Amino acid sequence: MGIPGSLFSFVGHSEQIGGKRMGANLKYRLGGILCLIAGAGFGWWGIWQPLQAAHAHAAEVSYSTKIFILVPALLVFGLFFLIGGARWEYRDAVKQRPTAIGWALFAAVAVISALSFWWLQHIFDTLGYTSG
Repeated sequence: MGIPGSLFSFVGHSEQIGGKRMGANLKYRLGGILCLIAGAGFGWWGIWQPLQAAHAHAAEVSYSTKIFILVPALLVFGLFFLIGGARWEYRDAVKQRPTAIGWALFAAVAVISALSFWWLQHIFDTLGYTSG
């Protein structure tokens, strides 16, 4: 049986709230796992491989700047959905805009995107690569 109000309160929880809440909770968590897997895959392909090529002193290394938005978004939202399930509302479906939690998630994505891009640029500069 899960501990009420804890991170793992879904374990052993069999009652349904509002008829379909348990199914929605599971779908959100599975979606979170898929987001994390996709984020890891795109991160490996779009960030890790160019970084390894730069460390191997390849003559030319290329990467897409779009990957620095995609990967943090997948990881942040994946963690959010995995941990929270359907418990926390990140959007207001009626008004069609994010809630305060949604804006915080977008802010986290923006900060992580900027920091990861700056970090990779710094590594490339240190290894003697120039952009452009």
